[in-house]
Amino acid sequence: MAFSAPSFFSSVATIIAFFITASPAHAQRSDEVVVKIMRVKAVDKADIFSKADFYAKVTIAGEAMTTKPIRGSNDVRPDWVLSKKVPRGTHDIKIELLDKDPLKPDDKIDINRVGSKRDLEFKINTTSCRVLGFSDDYRCASRIVRVGGEKKSAEIRFSVSVKK
Repeated sequence: MAFSAPSFFSSVATIIAFFITASPAHAQRSDEVVVKIMRVKAVDKADIFSKADFYAKVTIAGEAMTTKPIRGSNDVRPDWVLSKKVPRGTHDIKIELLDKDPLKPDDKIDINRVGSKRDLEFKINTTSCRVLGFSDDYRCASRIVRVGGEKKSAEIRFSVSVKK
């Protein structure tokens, strides 16, 4: 069997390239985006005959997650924590607040001061740890407060953080 230098070096280069691209240092880094809802307070009545049964639907990078309703309270401190692992970069987040109704469709609660838009849609940049899409600039883990202005509205207090 004869030694062939071009063939040998080609094989060595292929092996080295495999280890470089497969090594953790060169792999796509991922972060965990964490949305924590600390307080929800009704501004007006969500239900005519009873107190609100609030729950949240949070979508992080296209994956929707729903909390369990907290029954019969217009002011709750739920400490709902929802998270998702994502590749490092900028990702969409949507927060919807709803009132559970047993006999009819659930009511969307207004938590956005922009007219005709009841939910919150914004972005998180996991590299710079910045929350983007609000009139104010927020860093990760900042407490964010938003209040809706339409009928069936609430105040929501939440934070968005990134675990590296």
